[in-house]
Amino acid sequence: MRRSLLRDAVFAIVLENVLLGVYRRGERLRLEQLAEDLRVSRTPVREALAPLESLRLVSVQRYVGVVIAHWSVEQMCERLRIARTMLVEPPGDGTGTSERFDRRAIADCRSEAGCFVELAAWVLRRSGASVSADWVESQFAVLDVFFTDDVCAANGIDAAVDRRRRVALVERACAAADGDAVDGCAKALVELVDALIGMPERFRMKASA
Repeated sequence: MRRSLLRDAVFAIVLENVLLGVYRRGERLRLEQLAEDLRVSRTPVREALAPLESLRLVSVQRYVGVVIAHWSVEQMCERLRIARTMLVEPPGDGTGTSERFDRRAIADCRSEAGCFVELAAWVLRRSGASVSADWVESQFAVLDVFFTDDVCAANGIDAAVDRRRRVALVERACAAADGDAVDGCAKALVELVDALIGMPERFRMKASA
């Protein structure tokens, strides 16, 4: 396997293990231990940890090793709130592109949150907010995985609640994007991101009813 593919595979496994709680918040892991567990050399593990650190899910400390961050569900929702703010008031930092939306961009998304990220990045690029689009895209890996059924369940969220509406909003945003209706796509995405942000609270309300 090519080194880059091995690094990406390690990144995906460690990311999911962090979000599932296999690696507990505050837990310290040795680089050698991670490499041994994943049956790879330390090099792809070290390379995979860099983007995980930039996502604030781990920290790599000299003489200590890898420390799993004390991340929270609220922090995941905060990433979505930031993206929402950018959509509602795109911070124009240049000329908008004429890039057409390509549905293949969401073909491999694992959750509605992943679809949201891809579509929101397209809207922001079309609106001339390329820097904001880059930031939103940088959140794809963590948000797409966090809002999958298994990870949601591990964090006390029932992803099945209101799924039909979220899927319909994804389709509505895609249909608008297919027609190059940037404003219409953005409007559907704001509704979608509000539904995603509300998932943890809606589940708590449902569970306590």
